[in-house]
Amino acid sequence: MNIVDFSVLLICCLSFGFSCIESSVNLDSAHWGFMYVQALDLKRGLIPYQETFTIYGILTSWIQSLSLSLFGERMISIGIATGIFYSLSIFLSYQIFLKILPKYFAYFATLLIFLLHTYIIYPWSNYYSYTFLLLSILILFAVKKDISNMFFSGFFLGLSLLCRYSSVQATLLPFLLFLVYETLLKRDSKKANLSNALFFILGLLIPISLFLFFLIYHGVLNDFFIQNKIMLLESDQGVTVLTFIPILFNSIITSGGENALGDNPDSRIFSFTIIFFWNLVTLLYFLFQQLFLKKILTKDEVIVMAFCVITLFGYLNAIHIYEVFRLANSSSLGIGVIIYSIVKILPRLDRKIKIVMLLPLISICFIWANSLIFSETSSVYFPWKLDTLMGKEVIPTEISIFRGKILSKKYYQFYQEIFNEISKFDNSHYIVNYTLDSVAMAINNLPKVQMSSYYFPSIEQVYPKEAKRIQEVINAKKAVIISNKDIHIVGYKVIFSKPWSFAEVPWMGHDKSIYISVPEKT
Repeated sequence: MNIVDFSVLLICCLSFGFSCIESSVNLDSAHWGFMYVQALDLKRGLIPYQETFTIYGILTSWIQSLSLSLFGERMISIGIATGIFYSLSIFLSYQIFLKILPKYFAYFATLLIFLLHTYIIYPWSNYYSYTFLLLSILILFAVKKDISNMFFSGFFLGLSLLCRYSSVQATLLPFLLFLVYETLLKRDSKKANLSNALFFILGLLIPISLFLFFLIYHGVLNDFFIQNKIMLLESDQGVTVLTFIPILFNSIITSGGENALGDNPDSRIFSFTIIFFWNLVTLLYFLFQQLFLKKILTKDEVIVMAFCVITLFGYLNAIHIYEVFRLANSSSLGIGVIIYSIVKILPRLDRKIKIVMLLPLISICFIWANSLIFSETSSVYFPWKLDTLMGKEVIPTEISIFRGKILSKKYYQFYQEIFNEISKFDNSHYIVNYTLDSVAMAINNLPKVQMSSYYFPSIEQVYPKEAKRIQEVINAKKAVIISNKDIHIVGYKVIFSKPWSFAEVPWMGHDKSIYISVPEKT
């Protein structure tokens, strides 16, 4: 191992360490609680799509449920697992860049990815899906392209899709286009290319077929489509088949526009505008060379062209919300394409022009390094606080899902009060959640009657049996009800009401409160 390889491993270790810190100090009950409850349900043996609302990807939830077995039933565990996968993604990106770049430049491209998006901000499925996608790419462009490599490349692509279903349009299409290109347009052995394509498809279909068998065996195939439709309707952000291309291009040109989170677009989110158009021009250049000038592309040029296609399609993962973390986990290979282009151009340029070209890249490294931690950016919405890391906050012991976390006093006291109120009720009572706060729902481990830890009104419409069961529990005076307003249920009283402070419990709303209603005769 030389100094460059060691430096890449150091970057990966730093990313994982930072992800563990973020898992410990973040106060995001919405995203983290939602994924935690799904993982916990699977760990406890609930059947996906029948007894629990499993969204984004079954494989993500399964991996996170495994993390709860390995690291304990606490929210930090799913952050550890997600951090492992993201650090692996950084390492795999380096290995892929070595296919087209000299070692030092491959390291520089990897460093840019690290500085662009250093650590996880959510335990989201994008981080898992992208790791398997990179594994598929790495095997696809192995030195020896045989049917076994093509099979495993397809297999890992299938796993990527099972981590995040909604990535199918961004993930599957570029691979299919590449297979068509290899089979129809390349002039070498078409029989061998066709055989490779068939084995790739076989590998892809195995995990997908096993998942379909699971759905059919448990009789939840229809529920799978229903629940994914619910999530699609809840998060469509006005995107339709007719409007998604204009919305996407507007986001790319304006660095997010109305579809971006955060108040001020910065150089990180703007870099993906540059990445998009650079990769688009590079792809068009190679297509022109091959289709019109009849040039036979080198192996490296074919790989670069494939990277361009994967990068461009990756932007489809950010249609509904244009965010750095989504783009970093779908289109960051485009950074390697930019570095490749510069490496090819530099030898032809005068020394002064070389300096002018490299200066922006070096400058951006310093700019991003300067805002790596403790700064709010388009990559990190809620930066760490120095007082928190210095141990001046609360380390919970009583509330099990917070074990290992370092929380602000206000956040901890908020949930400690909720915990104390719900603790007055034994397991003969059921928790009913009409909010987006999954942490409040799971904090005391009361049995639940709802599939989802988030409240989606549409679930009660498509699952009338669940709605009936909830009503039966309420009528029997066996419900502990969490809501964001006083819902005035006959026979129930409010025992707790307190506003969510956005600074302490983000994503719950600036002007909403949490209410706990319980039977009057308690």
